[in-house]
Amino acid sequence: MNKLIAAGMMVLGVLTGTLNAAEPVKIAKGEAVVVYFSWSPDGNTRFAAKTIAAKLGAQAFEIKPAKAYSGNYRNCLIESKPECYSKKLREIHPIEGLDLDKYKVIFIGTPNWWGTMAPPVRTWIMQNSSGLNGKTVCLFQTHGGGGMQRVEKEFSELVSHSNILPAQAFFGSTVKENVKELEKFVTDRVTVK
Repeated sequence: MNKLIAAGMMVLGVLTGTLNAAEPVKIAKGEAVVVYFSWSPDGNTRFAAKTIAAKLGAQAFEIKPAKAYSGNYRNCLIESKPECYSKKLREIHPIEGLDLDKYKVIFIGTPNWWGTMAPPVRTWIMQNSSGLNGKTVCLFQTHGGGGMQRVEKEFSELVSHSNILPAQAFFGSTVKENVKELEKFVTDRVTVK
C-alpha cells in the first residue's frame, strides 16, 4: 500500500509541476537568465521574475507586446481569450540586449490566461526556438486559482528540443508574500557556483 501511495504522489507531482529534479543543475554566475511577460507594471509574474532573477544573480528581460492589452484586467481577459484558445501569436517587440547564446539556463515566466500561457510568451518562445534548442529551460507561472492547467504541457511541446526542468505554478494573490517559495523553486533546480 505504501508503494502505491508513493507512486500516486510521484504522478501527482509530475502532473502539477512540483516534482523536483534529482539534483539541481550546476551553473556559474551569469549563466542563467529570466525572460517573462507580465500584464501590469506591478504584476505578479513580474514580481516572481524579479525575485527569481535576484536569487540567481541574473538579469530579467521583459517580453512586451507591440500592442498592449487593455489596462482593465477584465477587458484584458476578454481580449486575450480568443488568442489563447486558438494559440494565436501576438506581435512582440524585440528584447534589446538579450543574447540567448550567453546562457545555459533560461527561466521563462507567464501568467496563466484561460488555462495556457499568455500569447506574447508563446510568440517569444516560437521566435526563439532555435536559440532554446539544447538549452536548459524552466517555466514558472502565476495564476488566479487555476493552477498549472495546460501551461506546462504546451510549454513542453514548444521547447521539446531543450532540457526541461520541472515547472511550477504560483498563486498570484499570495506570490508577493512567498519570497521563500520562489527562492526554493530556484535552488531546487539550479545551483549557482
